[in-house]
Amino acid sequence: MDPIISSILTSVATGYFVNFSTSMVKTVFKKIIDIEPSFSRDLLNAKTSIDFEKVFSKTVGIIDALAGRGTIEVDSSFLSALRGIRFNHQDGTVEIEGSVITAPIISTGGKGKGTTRITDTSLKSRGTKIDVNKNASIKISGDAEIQQS
Repeated sequence: MDPIISSILTSVATGYFVNFSTSMVKTVFKKIIDIEPSFSRDLLNAKTSIDFEKVFSKTVGIIDALAGRGTIEVDSSFLSALRGIRFNHQDGTVEIEGSVITAPIISTGGKGKGTTRITDTSLKSRGTKIDVNKNASIKISGDAEIQQS
């Protein structure tokens, strides 16, 4: 992460997230910059508290689930987000079963050697819907992904 952006994030965002460590704040915003690269430019151009509020409002409404080398299991759940939901299996495993996932943009699969398996689940984006019946499944592996918008 750019040192200037890191410094701005540390000084401004730490006030917003007083219960989190500085490294946690940096980690959160690095993920946001990875998803929305324009965030870093907007943050550098912010001059007033109103500008900073506008920048931070862009971070609201995103669920970003990264498996790393571990496992994420979503079972019999309802997940909804204002802006988007991403499940990235990376080198681990994502299992979504018996759930309803809704957001304007949904991304499942990922980059890495991992796998994503979806069964008995409905994924509904702004313009698409995927219904996976109980006796059916979607398996995504490696660098494959499904983007819904």
